[in-house]
Amino acid sequence: MPLNITRARQLLIKGDLRSLFIEELGWDRHGATLEITLADASITLQALAQKRGMVAYHCATPVGKPLSDYARRRKIEHQVAKFAHEHLIVFTDSANDIQIWQWVKRETGKPTACREHTFYRGQQGDALLQKLQAIAFTLEEEERLSLTDVTRRARAGFDVERITKRFYDRFQKEHTAFLKFIAGITERADHEWY
Repeated sequence: MPLNITRARQLLIKGDLRSLFIEELGWDRHGATLEITLADASITLQALAQKRGMVAYHCATPVGKPLSDYARRRKIEHQVAKFAHEHLIVFTDSANDIQIWQWVKRETGKPTACREHTFYRGQQGDALLQKLQAIAFTLEEEERLSLTDVTRRARAGFDVERITKRFYDRFQKEHTAFLKFIAGITERADHEWY
């Protein structure tokens, strides 16, 4: 059964991340609490769900504290990786108005590449829901599914920078070829804009 976009959108907007993962994305229950320590504080992350060893964590911001900035989120992720090598972290502000979905691309011999998607409660969430479709699993897939399959699908959903770059590289080549066919426009800027 494909992802029910309407129901997934409602859960996303409501901030019911556990139900989103388990009921709509087809992940398995995982209720562990993970305590990590940064130089200045102890941070608690709640496991939302897991799929074949990839764990989805929720890092809620305590009331009265600001949402962690990018550098702090990376430090948190680095500590989480010691406990669950493959994971997603959803950072939320204390009012649950902002969600930052973080996935880190890991390739042998290359530095890690952090991919984040920010969702604001007032949004429809189409871009995030499109990414989440990649990590939605059906009962029919369960028997043959492995951690490799889950991480490959997370990459397909969240590692869009590579695809975007490839699109623009190809677009530039096509644009350059198309310019050769345009006649009658002598101004270079107008010619390229057309």
